[in-house]
This record gives sequence, structure tokens and C-alpha cells, in this order.
Amino acid sequence: MARPRGNYAVTAARRLAILDAGLQVFGRNGYNGSSLKQIAELVGITEAGILHHFKTKSELLIAVLDHRDEVTQSWFTTEGGDSLNYVVDWLRLLQHNMSNPGIVELYATLSGEATSPGHPANDYFRQRYETVREYNQANFQRLITDGHITDGAPSARDLAVWLAALSDGLQIQWMLNREVDLLAETESFFRTILKHESMLLALERYEAIGPFVAVEEAALSVA
Repeated sequence: MARPRGNYAVTAARRLAILDAGLQVFGRNGYNGSSLKQIAELVGITEAGILHHFKTKSELLIAVLDHRDEVTQSWFTTEGGDSLNYVVDWLRLLQHNMSNPGIVELYATLSGEATSPGHPANDYFRQRYETVREYNQANFQRLITDGHITDGAPSARDLAVWLAALSDGLQIQWMLNREVDLLAETESFFRTILKHESMLLALERYEAIGPFVAVEEAALSVA
């Protein structure tokens, strides 16, 4: 017999609830310090219930990371638009992350753990950093081509590496001390490489659009 269509909605909702709980637990405790039992308790199901959707703890971890990436990628609007939209979207994403600490904790904690070759997320983070660098480099090159970058600025490749390093370093400092302003420090970076009128235009767009609307439930944030 075919399964009732309503069951698919229930299954999808349960899967999403597990991913959201995994975000909290993995972000707070890292992979090695987390258990399926902790995640199951947040969802209100058994460990067997999690294993019905995800065969292993490592499979769940990768699913959580992929889920966050899919949501984040959908926010960026640089394709086919003005190259300054990249700056606007980056600032908006930082503002969103600051209002959802669980996202920051997840990546900061797991990226450090995943430097071990045997870690289940090692391949994921190596590929992710390569993808982010390529994406940043392509957008910095567009900014250079459109005349938004100051004369004598470093290459698009160097800027891409520096922005990734700046973001990761600031996020760790922010986790330790909430007085560190991710947004202000990143704005300073862009001010040093963008022409004055280009930076003003980017900030005008950011203020007009505002930060990303937080789509996560309050439970996703890890205080």
C-alpha cells in the first residue's frame, strides 16, 4: 500500500527538527563531545528515531552542515547583479550570524576539530574552504573589474584569503567576548579596499535592505 501523503510532511518535519537539534548540540559540544542521545532528547524522540532518518552520527553531522550551507547560499544575490551586492550580502550575513550564535559556534567548533584527518567532517571543511575562497575571489575580481577597488590593492586571490581568515578569526574572538563587533571590524576591512564612494553606496544598500530576517526558531540559538 502507498503511504498516506501526509506522512511525507511529518517525515520532512521530523528530519528538519533533528537537523536543528544537531545544530545546537554539535555547535555547543563539537562532534566528539556530542551524542545522539543528546540530540534525541531535544527532539523528543529516541536514538532509534534519529537512526531511522540518519544511519550514523557522522552522516547526521554532514547533513547538518549541508543544511546550513543550503540556507546560507540561498541568501546571496550577487549572481547577475551589481558586484557591490557581494559586500552588502556579506555584511547582512554577519548581522544574521550575530543574532544566531549557534551557527557561529557550529562552524568554529567543528572546523577546529575537523583538522584531524580522521574526523568525519575533514573532507567537508577542506572542500568548503576551497569553495569559499573561489567564491570570494570571483567576487573580488568583479569588484576590481567594475572599478570599486582602490588602486594598488592586493589581488583578488589575496583579498579572498584575507577575508576568510578575518571572518574565522573574528568569530572565535566574538565567541569568547561578545564585545567584539564582527560587523564593524569587517566594515573596516572593506573600507580599506573599496573606493570611498563605492563603500558609501554599499552601506546605503545595506541600511535600506537591512539584515537577513532570522528564519530559525529561537531554539536554534545557543546562548
